[in-house]
Amino acid sequence: MRTHYNRTEFVAHVNGKEYRFKAYTNDTRAGFCHRVESLDYGVTDTVVSYLNRTWERFDYETALERMISKFPKSMQPELTRQLIDRVADEEKEKAEGMFNSFKSLHDGLSEENKKRLADSGIMVQSEGDARAVMGLMGLLTIMQN
Repeated sequence: MRTHYNRTEFVAHVNGKEYRFKAYTNDTRAGFCHRVESLDYGVTDTVVSYLNRTWERFDYETALERMISKFPKSMQPELTRQLIDRVADEEKEKAEGMFNSFKSLHDGLSEENKKRLADSGIMVQSEGDARAVMGLMGLLTIMQN
């Protein structure tokens, strides 16, 4: 079992001070948990456990929200704006860009290659799967020209 993985750092600036939040994932016997740590304002960490998967806009969203709730009320709106809203907007832009690239590659395929791809049984369930299919579509495009 891995101890810590998917390490990510989030940074916010509030009232002229920088706040760093270190996030990572741990496996548990029944699933996994997201942990966010910070030493600012005496807040040490927060943990959110999951059995299967999260339903978040980005990794660590819920753990960050819980961490923010431990900070003084006057800081919470700005921390939320920088750590939740900004990151969610960036992830949305990234996903839309990838979707548009995927669609563009698919639109460039011949009808015959679209049918081959549809009949292949390939399942796209993750970003890695989507990138692999995009690579395949790129190859098919080269071969059809």
